[in-house]
Amino acid sequence: MKILLTGGTGFLGSNLLKELVEDNYVYILSRKNNIPVKKIKDLVNCIKCDLTDSAQLNQLFPKNIDLVIHLASEVNIRLDGRYSENLIENNLNSTINLIEVMIDNGVKNLVFSSSMTVYGIKNEIPIKENGELDPIHFYGWTKKWAEDIIKHYSNRGLINSLILRLPGLYGGIRNTGYIYNLIRKMSKNQDVTINTNGLKFWETINIDDFVQIIKKLLAVWQWEKEFEIINCSYGEKTDFIDTAYKIKKILNSKSKITIEKPVDYKKFYLDNSKLKNIIEFDYAFEKSLEDFIKKYKYKSWLRK
Repeated sequence: MKILLTGGTGFLGSNLLKELVEDNYVYILSRKNNIPVKKIKDLVNCIKCDLTDSAQLNQLFPKNIDLVIHLASEVNIRLDGRYSENLIENNLNSTINLIEVMIDNGVKNLVFSSSMTVYGIKNEIPIKENGELDPIHFYGWTKKWAEDIIKHYSNRGLINSLILRLPGLYGGIRNTGYIYNLIRKMSKNQDVTINTNGLKFWETINIDDFVQIIKKLLAVWQWEKEFEIINCSYGEKTDFIDTAYKIKKILNSKSKITIEKPVDYKKFYLDNSKLKNIIEFDYAFEKSLEDFIKKYKYKSWLRK
């Protein structure tokens, strides 16, 4: 199968790319003209292209594509509630451009990576796919609006779409983020202060688990529905503060954990029953967290 992958040089895309090339030929559309995983360079065609430039996209779009996986987006979460023009260009307009070019080239099937941030914080927990959509910042709104646009095209029979709503990602060799910072400090027995100001809600999934979920979905998805949304999560509570104590226990760390008041987030996690009805699901938050820590705690990138 010939797959077109946007965002293939990013964190999620580069991890998914390693799995896709096992059975497919992959084209990457990216502003960066480089393959992030060198050992698979000969199996990938990287096309330097700006998705916000519809003319350029139309000119460079490869022929005979079977599936488009759209991961490219800008993550810019402003807690002050203000608007960011780049979010509209990179998350919404680029999606419209991509779909229009897909239609012009006879490409029907689209996978879109959306986000848990499309949901409102007043939903019943766990949140099902039909939960209230009321984002708390513009990043979430651009993901919701992109979903609406995809649904518009799908309902008119122009494309078939599979929308995956995912929590925040951790893992791999990424050396930033809440979990990475906790592991790094606690592996050195350094004290940790947790500030939840502006957090509102939190959920996470290991990048390796999410990549395997996508791979399993692609293997069984029949594209019989014009439009489908699936929560891709562990389906269990992944509490922000509890996670710090789990990491401390796994590392047998002597770090002291201080929680700053007030605690500014609500109970939140996604229902994944639809996902479990489609694929074999054997992933769990605590097990994946423990495996990740044991695998990487002696690596040089963690000690920096």
